[in-house]
Order: sequence, then structure tokens, then C-alpha cells
Amino acid sequence: MTDSTTQTQPEHPQPKAIRYVSRRRLLKWLVLIIIAVALVVLIGRWVHHQQTHVAGDDARIVTHEVTVSSRLPGRVTEFSRIVGDHLSQQDVVARLYDRPAALQLEQLQARVDRAQAQVALEQQQVILASNQLSGGIEETAGQLQAGLSAVTAAKAALDQARKTYERSERLFKSGQVSGQKKDDDYYTYEVAKADYQHAQRQVNVDRSALANAYNGMMAGTAMTLPKPDLIRAQLDVTRQSLNEAKAALKQQQLEISDRVVQSPIDGLVDKTFVESGEYVSPGQPLLMMHTPDNVWVEANIKETKIHNLHPGQPVEISVDAYPDESFTGHVQVIGQAATSQFALLPNPNPSGNFTKITQRIPVRILIDHGPKARLSPGMMVVVDIDIR
Repeated sequence: MTDSTTQTQPEHPQPKAIRYVSRRRLLKWLVLIIIAVALVVLIGRWVHHQQTHVAGDDARIVTHEVTVSSRLPGRVTEFSRIVGDHLSQQDVVARLYDRPAALQLEQLQARVDRAQAQVALEQQQVILASNQLSGGIEETAGQLQAGLSAVTAAKAALDQARKTYERSERLFKSGQVSGQKKDDDYYTYEVAKADYQHAQRQVNVDRSALANAYNGMMAGTAMTLPKPDLIRAQLDVTRQSLNEAKAALKQQQLEISDRVVQSPIDGLVDKTFVESGEYVSPGQPLLMMHTPDNVWVEANIKETKIHNLHPGQPVEISVDAYPDESFTGHVQVIGQAATSQFALLPNPNPSGNFTKITQRIPVRILIDHGPKARLSPGMMVVVDIDIR
């Protein structure tokens, strides 16, 4: 009895072991099925994503890099900008040595003042000469009027003397007057005739004097100034000289202002090229800067995928420098030429050996959402373009 009992005891734990092994196998198969399903789902999602998206890791942040330079040559007397400085528009970037230009400006200002004074003087001369001319004309015209009156009076006296002489001559023939009386009336007639001729000659002289007076040549008191028309002509020349002096002054003022180099935009300094005390040439770069908010992404997409793209498609942007930040945008412009067309060193193929290489087309992506101010030109990004 005892032996049979001891022999039947090991038979009881066997079903439990079988059940434990079966559970482990079931759990293992379940895990494998879950993994397989997960892999299928992941592969399916990956395949779906490849069919509905175009990804590109050859992309970077791009902006308009503005190079600030001087229009004039000179020694830099002030330059304290460093990389990272924020500049507002019209902020001073650098100053050039301007002492000779300032002295030239003073000289040109003096020339303008002298020309203005000359214009004022000649304007007063025009007024004075006009008054002198009008006074001389009035005086000569008065003399002519007096001469005409004298001619009239002499003509009347001549007529009277002639009639008296003719009457005396008739009476002398009839014996009513003496010869002495006839001779006296004759001499009076001759004197009246001479006075009348003298008065006529004086009128002719006064007419010539009046004509000369209009030209500024006075018979009496001479004009102390030239004719007003001549002074007006000289005034026009002086005004032209004044305009030339003002233009030269403005040009010099512009040169002085150009010796203070100002920031053309609001932005950040990316790189500096000079130090205070250096001599710069016209057009030599002083610094480079960009506007932080004016950045975009330029992605180089394979030419085999470019046919799926068009402007307006949404884009997810991953910036390597900020993996936790979220950026989104859209396709703005699709380039019309491969990047290889703009290489500094072209790749000709004179030997006939050819290796086909997939080219890249530049695509400009505008950033719609995300902290654009934190992005710097040249940062690498990864783009994922939704082509659905």
C-alpha cells in the first residue's frame, strides 16, 4: 500500500506543468503577433507616409544677408559693432574721418553767402539804376518840351517880325516911314529868323538827348550805374552762380553725411570685417546683417520627387538646433533650375565617361508658425512636405 501511494504521488503535478508551458507558449505567440502587427502597422504607416509626403534633409535656414559698406574712402574713426548687436534703421554703424570735408563745407557755405550778397547788391543796383534812368528821361523830356515851346514862340515872333517888316517896306515905298524904320524892322526880322532856327536846332538836340537818355547816356548829370537791363543780365548770371554754389554745397553736405555709415534695416549683426582705425575703400564691406523675422527655408529636393510638389502645400519643419520646437510652413516657390547649374566649378564630361547623379531642385518654404526670431541663417533643418 505504501509503495503504491509513493508511486502515484508524482502523477499529480504534471498537468500543472503542461498548463504552465502552454501559457508561456501562448504568451510568446501573443507577443510575437503583437510585434508583427505593430511592425505591419509601422511599415504600413511608413509606406503611407512615403506615398503622401516628400521629405528632405538637405535644407537650411536662409535670409537676405545685407552687406553694409561705405560709399566713400577714408579712415574709420568709430566702429564698435560686434556680432549679435541689434541695429535699428538709421543707427550709426561707423564714422569716417571728415575734417577736410568739413573745412571744404565751410568754404562752400562762404561762397553761397557771397553769391547771395552779390544778388542782393545787384537787385538794389537795378532799383537805383531804374530810378536814375527814369529821372534822366523825365529831365530830358522836359527839356525837349521846353524846346518845342521855344520853337513855337520863336515861330510866332518870326511871323510877327516878318509881317512888320513887310508892312514897313510897303510904307517906305509910299513914303510914309523912314528908311531907318524899315532897316530896324528888317534886322528884327532877321534876328527872329535866327532865333527860330536856333530853337529848331535845339529841339533836334533835345530829341537826340532823349533818345540817348533811354540808353542811359545823359546830357546833363551822368548815370553812376550802367543801364538797368545790363544790371538785370548781370543779376541773372549771378543767380546762376548762386545756384551752382548751392549745388556744390549740397553735394558736400551729402559727402559729409555719407561719412557717417548708417544701418539700412532693422536687424542683427552677423559678421564684422573692419576695426576702428582701418582705412576702407568705396564699397568695402563693414559688416553683414539680417532681419530676424525675414527668414525662410531653402530645401534641395530630389528631381525625381519634384513633380509631386506645388506651391501652397503644408510643410512640417524640424530644426536640428531646436528639436523640441515645432515649426510649420508651406511651399512658396519651386526653383526652375538644378543647383548644379550654379556651381562655381562645372562638371564637364569630355572623356565620355558618364555617371548619372540625381540632381536637386531648390524649393523655397515660407515659415508660418514657430519662433522665427530664434532661427539663424545656415541652420540645418529637415522638411516633410505633405503632397496629398
